[in-house]
Amino acid sequence: MEAHPFFEGIWLHSDEELAAALGTEVRERETIHEWPLSCVQRLLLADGTRLVYKSQLPPTVEPEFYARAASPLLPGYRVLGAVGDCTAMVVDWIDAPPLREVARTEDEYVEHGKKLVEQIGEIGGNPPVYLDVSSADAWSSLADITLANLRQLILDGRFGLVDPRQVARLTAWATSSAVIGTITEGPRIAHGDLMAEQVFVAEDGYRVVDWQRPVAAPPEVDLVALLAGQGIEPRRHVSTAAVGIFWFLRLHWAVEAQVHLFPSFRGPLFDRWSAEAVGYIL
Repeated sequence: MEAHPFFEGIWLHSDEELAAALGTEVRERETIHEWPLSCVQRLLLADGTRLVYKSQLPPTVEPEFYARAASPLLPGYRVLGAVGDCTAMVVDWIDAPPLREVARTEDEYVEHGKKLVEQIGEIGGNPPVYLDVSSADAWSSLADITLANLRQLILDGRFGLVDPRQVARLTAWATSSAVIGTITEGPRIAHGDLMAEQVFVAEDGYRVVDWQRPVAAPPEVDLVALLAGQGIEPRRHVSTAAVGIFWFLRLHWAVEAQVHLFPSFRGPLFDRWSAEAVGYIL
C-alpha cells in the first residue's frame, strides 16, 4: 500500500494491488472526497463493476459495523486490509437516486425520514457504535467530559466564540428532566450524521452509507440531522430536547476534534462548529 500524498496515516492500495484483491484490473479511479481521516474514491473495474473504495482512520467504526450489522439498508462490502490504524474497504456502488433527488417538499423529507429512523433502529447483529448515550449515566458522563474540555478550550484561548456563561447554561440544560427523559425513553442505534446524499432510494428499499460514527441514542437525532441538512426547521417535527441532543453530539465532535484528533490545529473551524451547536441548543 502507498502513503497518501497529503494526510499522514492514510494508506491506499495501488491499482495493481486492487486488481489482485478484486480479481480484475482497475480502468478508472477518481477521488470523490478526502480529509485527514479518510479518502474515498470511485472505481470502475475492467468487468464493468463499479465500487466505492474507502481508506480511513479511527475514530471510525465502519469496517466493524459492516461486519457485524444485519440490515437490508447496507450495501455489499469487502474489507481489503489494514496498515497500522488505517483500514481499506470497498462498498458496492448503489445504482439508485439519492434521497435529495427524490424528496422535494418538507412533508416528503419528514415522511422518508421517519421511515429511515424506524428501519435504522431495527438494524440487527449488535454492531459497534462510536458513542453510546443510551442511559442517563452514559449521557451524564459524555456531557461532563465534553463541557469540561470546552471550558478548558475557552480558558486556553483556543475557543473564543463560546463563553463560560453559555457553558453554565449548557450544564443546566444537559441535566434537565426533559433531556434525561428523552435520552432514556427509547434509545436505539442511529446513523449519527444522516444526510440526504447518504440515502439512496432503490426499487426494493433504502440504502444508507457512511457508517463511520453511529451512535446509541434517541433515534430522532437522525431525523433532526436529515431535516437540518436540508434547511428544514426540525423543531416543527421533533421535540426540542431531541433537537438539542443532536446538536450536543455535534458539539462533542467539535470539541473532541480539537482536543484529541487535531490538537495542533490552530484555525477557527472547530470553534465555529462549537458555537453553531451551542447556539442551536440554547
